[in-house]
Amino acid sequence: MIEIPLRRSGYGTVRIADSRLWETYGSIGLLSSRRGLAPWPYTNWDRAARRSLTRAEVTVPGWLVHLYRARGGALPSFLLVVPDPSGGDLAADLAALAAVPPARVREELDQWFPQGVPAEVAPLYADPGARLAELRELLPRYWRAAVAPYAASLRVATEEDILLRARILATQGPERLLGSLRGRRLTRNGDVLRLHLGHVVNARTALPCVSRLVLVPLVFGRGAPYSASAPDGTTAVAYQAEGAAVLLGETSPPGRRDLAEGPARGDRLEILLGRSRAGVVRGLVAPTTTSDLAATLGLAPSTVSEHLSALVAAGVVRRRREGVRVLYELDGPGVALLRHMDNRRRVNAPESQTS
Repeated sequence: MIEIPLRRSGYGTVRIADSRLWETYGSIGLLSSRRGLAPWPYTNWDRAARRSLTRAEVTVPGWLVHLYRARGGALPSFLLVVPDPSGGDLAADLAALAAVPPARVREELDQWFPQGVPAEVAPLYADPGARLAELRELLPRYWRAAVAPYAASLRVATEEDILLRARILATQGPERLLGSLRGRRLTRNGDVLRLHLGHVVNARTALPCVSRLVLVPLVFGRGAPYSASAPDGTTAVAYQAEGAAVLLGETSPPGRRDLAEGPARGDRLEILLGRSRAGVVRGLVAPTTTSDLAATLGLAPSTVSEHLSALVAAGVVRRRREGVRVLYELDGPGVALLRHMDNRRRVNAPESQTS
């Protein structure tokens, strides 16, 4: 549970900001905090990331792996930086990480491990400056190997989620926005907001008085109960963004020439739907517009619109309006179709629709 006391004067000050550093940590957590492969929809990404990291000779430090496993994927706040409103620049966040004093690192580790810092984390406790310097050198290499191939898809999913949350905030207010976050349940007791983290057992964090709340959407947000505070009272809290299904597929879509050809041999989805319509289905793992999908696939907008109309009529795709834009995304039958027929992905069945 994260308890956030809110000043009455600042209660309405809520903003949403993305963070490449937090997204990087979330992806490392999925690789490190469990034995075996990550669950749907991260399984294919997990396999590809492990291969890329091995080829790039990138190894996550043992002390960081142990921190993930000690608290169900959570991280101490000294590793996190309140995201800058100008955008989630990794270099800027790493520069801020360089300013963390060793005394703060040791103090938080003593709080995390009241029975004594375990041997796996002892290198960090003994020399915080050296270990954090190594981490700052490692994280850009990790990003390039494991996450950068998916950066465009991640950006689309994050931007769409931010638009969704911003609309809720503008039309229904901050309490409704906080109550809409996946993976958390909001309660309020006086001036204290409580974010209940169902996947973290017996973990209770009381944050200092908050003047501004920053919500950080993470595509890799499953099991990532991150929070960080700044000296001015700004507190950032991570949540699971919509659209993690962007990680199901290949990192680059087929081009115009590919889509103009007939179905690829053995591709069951293309044999069933035809190559261009199968490309539209594969392009809808994250909410998108007709024009964006047409540009991505190299098809005429009229062609994409025709395919979308047929898929909506068949109940495979759903349409929703966000302001002046109309977004399309796979509905339940569409997800099932992609999971069972798309042999490119070999997608595992989801554990649940709410996880």
